[in-house]
Amino acid sequence: MEQINTKYGTLKELNYVKYYEDGAMKECTLDSLNKLKTPCGLLTPKYEYGEERSKHIPSVAFYNNGNLKKIYLEEQTGINTSIGILPAEFITFYESGNIKRVFPLNGKITGYWSEKDEYNLAKEIKFDVSIGKLEEKVISVYFYESGSIKSITFWSKDDIKISSPIGNVYVRIGVSFYEDGKLKSFEPLKPTAVPTEIGTIMAYNTQAIGIHGDSNSVKFFNNGGVESLITSTDSIEVISKKGEKSLYEPLLRPSVIDENFMEVVPLNIEFCGQKVKFTRGSKFLSEYAIDDYNFYIKSSPLRENSPCSSCEGY
Repeated sequence: MEQINTKYGTLKELNYVKYYEDGAMKECTLDSLNKLKTPCGLLTPKYEYGEERSKHIPSVAFYNNGNLKKIYLEEQTGINTSIGILPAEFITFYESGNIKRVFPLNGKITGYWSEKDEYNLAKEIKFDVSIGKLEEKVISVYFYESGSIKSITFWSKDDIKISSPIGNVYVRIGVSFYEDGKLKSFEPLKPTAVPTEIGTIMAYNTQAIGIHGDSNSVKFFNNGGVESLITSTDSIEVISKKGEKSLYEPLLRPSVIDENFMEVVPLNIEFCGQKVKFTRGSKFLSEYAIDDYNFYIKSSPLRENSPCSSCEGY
């Protein structure tokens, strides 16, 4: 089996190698113990793939300049980050070499290894951030290239209390931050009252998918003002000075999973430069100058009748 020298050490017993067009190594899979000296510590790439939760992905991937891009670790390892030591089974890097994402676990979900099994392996991690001191199980931590935290993705079954520009709120799935540490977005656990320039709106997204916490339903400007939100419960009636009326609200449609069930299509409301914009999904509906119209908000009970609404998420 071939061996290849890298700036982090020599990789031996490679059973799969892929190259860039110029001949530089792009990624590889290993068959034996190797150790790489990296800025975040001495790391052992994956080489034993026989475990039931092992993903069949390359052990190591590199940028064309030779810097690490991804590394799948043989076992969970404490790595040095800008916020202290984090446990990791999978790490991605920026091309500069700085850490991009840290995944404490990286198990493959199958019929033999469930999401619940993976969740039970997770350990709580302490964070001291602008939204408070947290101690939670997390799926991943995303960093800016500068080292500041960009987002934290939580396990979807967990309820987390945070401090936000609108007060203390309960969140799910994730939170994201500006590079200076201020809160950029969060995903509400339940319909949550959010004061806006047109009145208080109940924010909640029935379509939120717990893949990552990079972008969430309630978003803030850096100064703490509300930039946008998604509602699944509220209708907004817009009345012009001439008395003309327009109504914007979430819709119900047959579920894409089971047409016998109805699912909510949420309404997206965005604020920018004294204007408010309404969209539903990717469809633009309308935009109004806030000072030229009156806005009346009506909240209704959450309608969540779908084949997944009663599922236990992890």
